[in-house]
Amino acid sequence: MSSEKYYVKIPSIMGETARQILLEKGLLNPSYRIISEGSHLYLPLVNKSTEIEVRSLLSIEDVEFGTREFAPISEGPNTLSDALSDRLTKEQLGLLPRSYDLVGDIAVLEIPDELSAFSETIGNAFLKVHPSFSTVLGKKGAVSGTIRVRDYSLLAGEDKTDTIHIEYGCKIRVDLAKAYFSPRLLEEHNQVSNQVVDDETVLDMFTGVGPFALHIAKKHAARVLAVDINSEAISLLKESLKINKLVGEVIPTISDAREYIRERLPDKVDRIIMNHPSKAKEYLPDACQAIKSGGILHYYEFMSSENPEDELKKQITEMIEAAGRKIKAISRVRRVRDSAPYEYQMVCDVSVR
Repeated sequence: MSSEKYYVKIPSIMGETARQILLEKGLLNPSYRIISEGSHLYLPLVNKSTEIEVRSLLSIEDVEFGTREFAPISEGPNTLSDALSDRLTKEQLGLLPRSYDLVGDIAVLEIPDELSAFSETIGNAFLKVHPSFSTVLGKKGAVSGTIRVRDYSLLAGEDKTDTIHIEYGCKIRVDLAKAYFSPRLLEEHNQVSNQVVDDETVLDMFTGVGPFALHIAKKHAARVLAVDINSEAISLLKESLKINKLVGEVIPTISDAREYIRERLPDKVDRIIMNHPSKAKEYLPDACQAIKSGGILHYYEFMSSENPEDELKKQITEMIEAAGRKIKAISRVRRVRDSAPYEYQMVCDVSVR
């Protein structure tokens, strides 16, 4: 039986991106079918009070809210808590993960140690609540090593780590076991790509599977030098280049970013992306040598501070001056995401003299 629900109306091209964002944040009502009409989609929301949060998360101008009838997907459980109410105690239900990493048709959960004995049970329950996913993985340990990957355990569904993830219409080939990728950087990929202009040359120093490069080349007639030391990541990027319609050019290269700048970079560039927050400071002197006067650095760093914005501005100013360059302007400083309790992944956009 249909039921009247509050909705957000968005362009169809944004459908998969919006669905993933709202589902991850617990704002999409998973019990009802998304409606497609013409060039727009109607996504059922949990309630009307989520409107402000939805607007801030989606950053879409062509958006509309209202109420209408939606058909239910099934008669099954609506939430993990509902699905596990007869298997876990009240205290255990309170420990269930409230958000997930959603990568294509793979859901990645972080199961607390207290619930480790129920990991597969939780994974199977997740698939009952969200049947559109084919695989549920559990995080094992932290991201580590030069190529920044982590281990995963299969909790439910198809035994795989590879998928195609879609952001703002951009198709990204991902293999979580082989190369770093975070869906939580979706808005950062979009914000940086929106700053690029046609005919720029951009150096993406730690490109991974290439989300920044793909977003840029999809929107702009720019040239992106996409560099990563992980050969698997570059192979995945090359697969993505075959399945996207791009107006710009992406040149994938397997190399350490420092060696690339010192030995292979043909000329100074207009913009450099330094998305390796645990290592970027080690490469900043080389980035300062590679950037044109007036060029932009997108610098990422982990910060633990009561005022990480001011602390990052101070730190980046000192490091750039130590590298023999000056700051012309700092145009953007923001908290990209929480990386740990009281720790943030930060970004600072810097114009260098």
